[in-house]
Amino acid sequence: MIRRKMRRFALGVAVWLLPGIVQAQPARGADISPGEVERLFDAFVLVQAQEALELTDQQFPRFVSALKPLQELRRTREQERRQLLATAQRLATRGSTTEAAIEEHLEKLDAQSRESEAAIRAAYGELDAVLSPRQRVRYRFFEQRMERRKLELVMQARGARGNGGARHPRAPTPQRRARPD
Repeated sequence: MIRRKMRRFALGVAVWLLPGIVQAQPARGADISPGEVERLFDAFVLVQAQEALELTDQQFPRFVSALKPLQELRRTREQERRQLLATAQRLATRGSTTEAAIEEHLEKLDAQSRESEAAIRAAYGELDAVLSPRQRVRYRFFEQRMERRKLELVMQARGARGNGGARHPRAPTPQRRARPD
């Protein structure tokens, strides 16, 4: 039990430092990819979930066993979707592709979407079976917060890789003109 707490603490510290690592990478010459940020962040979610959801020590291993497949499922299904969309885009922009071929590919895309939704729904069912109704509600809000944070970190990683770590300047906010009376 102490080992597990120490591992979670170490992982929490590592991910807490992640924003600094993301910004510092170009200066050291080693890039951290958005995919790496996502994997580190998935581990961070596991660590933070126990506290945020008030998981018991008995629930935590079952929660991990249900959350990890959900995370992986989401990642692989989204990757499949992006690949199918890219292929559809290529087909649509080629002049030699028939409408029937494009329609067939769109059907594959729709089928993949339906299959993904069903698989993700089933994975949520596994996760929900571990949680009480109150924890399920907390998890939905927790998940939303974590998704926002992950997007921020991924954007930071992309920005750091693309411009040497400098932040993009914000566009000036338009000033309101006073209406003439």
